[in-house]
Amino acid sequence: MSASGRSMVLLALLLGALGCPKELPQDLPPEELYRIGRENFDRGRWNRAIEAFQRFIFQDPGNVKADSALYLTAESYFNQKQYLTAASEFLRLAQNRPAGPLADDSRYRACESYVKLSPRPELDQEYTDEAIDQCRSVVLLYPGSPFAEQAAERSRELTDKLARKTFLNARYYYKRKAYDSAIVYLEHLLKTYRGASVEPEALLMLYETYMKLGYVQEADETRARLLGEYGETPQAKELEKVSRPAASDAGSQ
Repeated sequence: MSASGRSMVLLALLLGALGCPKELPQDLPPEELYRIGRENFDRGRWNRAIEAFQRFIFQDPGNVKADSALYLTAESYFNQKQYLTAASEFLRLAQNRPAGPLADDSRYRACESYVKLSPRPELDQEYTDEAIDQCRSVVLLYPGSPFAEQAAERSRELTDKLARKTFLNARYYYKRKAYDSAIVYLEHLLKTYRGASVEPEALLMLYETYMKLGYVQEADETRARLLGEYGETPQAKELEKVSRPAASDAGSQ
């Protein structure tokens, strides 16, 4: 083998040694495993931390540090952007130890894990629903928790995203002149997501949809609600400039 070839082999072996740490000895006691896990966690060596913590929990599940080890395992997955696994681990701790000192932390971090998986409003919102459920659980189960206020705010933000998703569905049908379908989505939005940031837009679109179909009474009621509840919004000001056509004109559109 040439000198350059030997150099390449040595470099590959060196990189392999750096990238693939040796497994932990099999005879380590629990306290040593926890120490190693914590040390690797603090240094950002997430896989090594997970290995040590999982072995620690397996060997001594009743240890007073078991909750901490499970929580840090979940955090390690979170820090690797393995959010679904992180959520599962956080919930495992919260459900197994609902009265434990890390239960509220774990519920909130499960919410945050699902938030990371929550996509743009136009896509499927399964993980958004999961995030809302976990954040609401923090507020309901641990109202005195320091995470309760953050969880409530996060829940409002996520609920707003669901409202936006519903509005986009309504707009899709409105643009295709499928007005009855648009009304179904808009009425659902206005009933289910009261106070959502998209509500003025939804009210304006609902007013316009009713007028397209000649539903003058419903349009008047929607107009009054928009002007009464959101009078300072651009949507209300736009509506104030519009002269409502007579019932016969509206029905002929």
